[in-house]
Amino acid sequence: MTKGQPPARWAFSSGAGDPGAPPPHLPPVDVVEHAHGWRLVFEIPGTDPASVRVDVAGRVVAVRGERRPTERTHGTFLCVERAAGPFERLVELPDELDPDGAAASYADGLLTLEIPRRPATRHRTIPIRPARSAEKK
Repeated sequence: MTKGQPPARWAFSSGAGDPGAPPPHLPPVDVVEHAHGWRLVFEIPGTDPASVRVDVAGRVVAVRGERRPTERTHGTFLCVERAAGPFERLVELPDELDPDGAAASYADGLLTLEIPRRPATRHRTIPIRPARSAEKK
């Protein structure tokens, strides 16, 4: 693995669309692994949460939506760097996660997905109890 690149088990990509269409905007995503699963945080400021869809097909999570362009009614724009239009981002999940238990929230331009681990793959510590001593005679 090269520094700064995700491990091979993570597949981040845009969706496959019409080859003649411009590529969809790829919102940045942070992927955080923690004891109970993964947290995916997508940066989609200026997007109406009602226009965003999160779909799961097998082990792939797809986030789709559309960011409306800025109203250009006043003045002449000299530079436009904020992307507008449709976006799609796909993230392949490892087998140990349970997308059926996923939850999504949206606040301050960030879409957060919490995806838990399957119960059988969660790390746990098994306490050791002292053995029962033989009854005294």
